[in-house]
Amino acid sequence: MDETYTQVAAVAPSGAIAGQGLTQDLHEFNVLGSAGASALVTSYVNFAHNVTYPACPGSPTTPFTKTGLFTEVSTDGLNTTLFQWNAIDHVDPTDTYVCPGDFNVGTGNSIGDGFDFFHINALDKDENGDYLVSSRHCSTIFKIAGNQNTEGLAPGSVIWRLGGKQNSFPVMDSTVPGTPNLNFSFQHHARFRPFINGISLWDNANDNITPASSVASSGMSVTISTVNGTNKATLIEQYVSPDRQLDSSQGSHQFLPNGNHFMGLGSYPYVYEQTPNGTNVFYANWGSLPLQSYRAFKYVWVGKPPITEIALFGYAQSCTAPAAFYASWNGATEVVSWKYFTSSTENGTFALAATAVNNGTFETFTTAPFNLFAYAIAYDDLGNMLGQTPTISVFVPDAALAPSCNAISCAVGTNYGAASTATCAAPPAPTVITSSSSFAVSATVLSSKTSKATSAAKIHGTPSVTTSPLKGRKTPTPSTSPPAQAKKTPSPSSSPIKKPKKTPSSSTSPIKQSIKTSNPTPTSSPAKARKTPSPSTSSVKQSKNTPTPSTSPVKQPKKTPSLSTSPPTQAKKTPSPSTSPVKQPKKTPTPSTSSPAHVKKTPNPSMTKTRKPTLSPSPPSLPLSSTPSPSSSPAAKRH
Repeated sequence: MDETYTQVAAVAPSGAIAGQGLTQDLHEFNVLGSAGASALVTSYVNFAHNVTYPACPGSPTTPFTKTGLFTEVSTDGLNTTLFQWNAIDHVDPTDTYVCPGDFNVGTGNSIGDGFDFFHINALDKDENGDYLVSSRHCSTIFKIAGNQNTEGLAPGSVIWRLGGKQNSFPVMDSTVPGTPNLNFSFQHHARFRPFINGISLWDNANDNITPASSVASSGMSVTISTVNGTNKATLIEQYVSPDRQLDSSQGSHQFLPNGNHFMGLGSYPYVYEQTPNGTNVFYANWGSLPLQSYRAFKYVWVGKPPITEIALFGYAQSCTAPAAFYASWNGATEVVSWKYFTSSTENGTFALAATAVNNGTFETFTTAPFNLFAYAIAYDDLGNMLGQTPTISVFVPDAALAPSCNAISCAVGTNYGAASTATCAAPPAPTVITSSSSFAVSATVLSSKTSKATSAAKIHGTPSVTTSPLKGRKTPTPSTSPPAQAKKTPSPSSSPIKKPKKTPSSSTSPIKQSIKTSNPTPTSSPAKARKTPSPSTSSVKQSKNTPTPSTSPVKQPKKTPSLSTSPPTQAKKTPSPSTSPVKQPKKTPTPSTSSPAHVKKTPNPSMTKTRKPTLSPSPPSLPLSSTPSPSSSPAAKRH
């Protein structure tokens, strides 16, 4: 699969075992080498095979066995088998640490429920052509001879076994403080690490049934020495999560280019990163139980899905309620922000209605004044347009459906179609108020995060509108800057605004504007592209019509004056402002009402359920290590 999420190749094993065609299992898919000419895949096969397990209670005999095998297959589309290995040909099933009937291992009583004695879960290949195989249920890591083994061993032969009942290493020590010896069980994600002359693995240390071999799961680095016939395995690095969880299944241990180690906790929705000396630099919880992850990795990834994956949904509870918009582009990692445009006709002129910053969720949510049609445009962090959604009609529930809906969604609606859509008249054209705060975010949202202190109108880029828009106004063309106002038409606002294109002459009134006023005090707003200063975070709240004088000058926009809590700087030859109320223009505009409130989307809490382990009679326990004791409140107890 490439960066557009388009399939470029399909890889699958070929052949048959015990009359059954092989299929690829989910446990491993390891593309080998920089060229990626071949890959390692796992398979499972049930077949008739009687085995008695004397270490299990009652010494049961199972007529059906599940074996694990792997195949190295070409990735050229031909799926040529380059190597294949079957566990049942080289491993005694009684080497297992689980028993028939244990949780999720099979009973062995039918062909469809064979006993999984081996459970293959990780594969790798070294530069000599030999293979690394991890068996969870045998708690063993095998090194298998490849087609050109340097020691002349037959292909498929077991070179050594690390751990388990047939361990090849009499010396398993440790240089990690607090851990006197190497001990692991039910491991995952084993990999060759030639630069340490050894391997890495994720030590689960338990399976939720067998007694744990350690007090916490961890990432491990192990050196391997087979010099002079003396096999020695030494634990040199161990990376335990901050909450010291015991992960009962899955998990991973990744070596990062900067030398750090990145771990996934498998059955727990946690990941963490540590430096080589064990210092934790990242720890994240990406969900809640029962969410799990087989493996977790950290990579630089830029996803560029096709334009067909971009989508927009619009909803309004009624024909007069604010519209809620949900924009998404599945897999597009470069999307930083969205702009939403609306119109009263499908093919008419669309005006910018809202702007929203992508907060990392699947859908970017915002609200805007109601309109009949909408589309959205996605932008990257430099303000470049990435893609545009199709034009959609805003869904409004009909009278029968409306009582079951709320302000931002209609959860009971399974099909937002014409049958359940109310008929709405086109809303009056809005009167756009051009002010120092309106649309200021359009010039800055793509390069910086919007301050929490910024008003809702600024965050969403929604123009202020009156409850009685002026008739005869044309809907503005979509733009990142506000449309020009009609001549001789006072724009309703909460503060006096001069008539368009008529600058009042010098007088004693302190509201005279000039483009030559002194420079205002810099503020924290980054809206440099508009040259419009954002309101100061320490300004005093002004009354509806009368501004409170102040000594701090504020530079006004070039065309549209907007009163701040302090009088504007005067142009040359203009008397100093007095402390008397500001003289109002001859025509006092109608004060506007606040724009519809933006409703925040509140996610429904997910219901989680923790699986209780199925306990069986005590199978043979594995030796416990001396790993430091857990903290008083491990995360496992919290779940």
